[in-house]
Amino acid sequence: MNTQVTQVVAAIGSTGLLMCALPGIALADKLLPAQIVVLHPAVPAPTYLDLGAPGDSVGDMRIWHFAGKTVSGEPVVIDWIMTTTSLNAKGPGIESRVSNGIFSFKGADGDQITLMGTGLYSQSANTFKALVLDRGISGGSGKYSGITGDVQSTHLPDGSWKHVFNLKGTNPRIIK
Repeated sequence: MNTQVTQVVAAIGSTGLLMCALPGIALADKLLPAQIVVLHPAVPAPTYLDLGAPGDSVGDMRIWHFAGKTVSGEPVVIDWIMTTTSLNAKGPGIESRVSNGIFSFKGADGDQITLMGTGLYSQSANTFKALVLDRGISGGSGKYSGITGDVQSTHLPDGSWKHVFNLKGTNPRIIK
């Protein structure tokens, strides 16, 4: 038995499109995009847990569960937990918060991408308008298992959000 990895290369048509097939790399219909864009309207009011000292304080938690969709219309269920880690971080009324977001594609039990990161938030309004936050992709499950990368979350002027997932990592199913 030949133990060498065999590479099969086939030119398709006159377009110059080149397809490679290697053991362990998914076929073209199983490839993941290098970028996923998720949109959702303004988030509902969170479930607020006053876990620190009474009133706004370090340790307070906000919890959300809401729906979004990819730009192609695929449903996305979003679960979000945000914990206050610092008050007056960059001035009066500006809090630092750690976020853990879980984006479940095709329903709450679908393939998931998780993100984590910190950001600055208004103490009185839960967030700032026209804000862009950059967070890391901390993992995934299902077809997103092994995913890394980053997410740019943009709070749009109308209150809605746009999350751009830039998928990277060692997962060979990502189109580069």
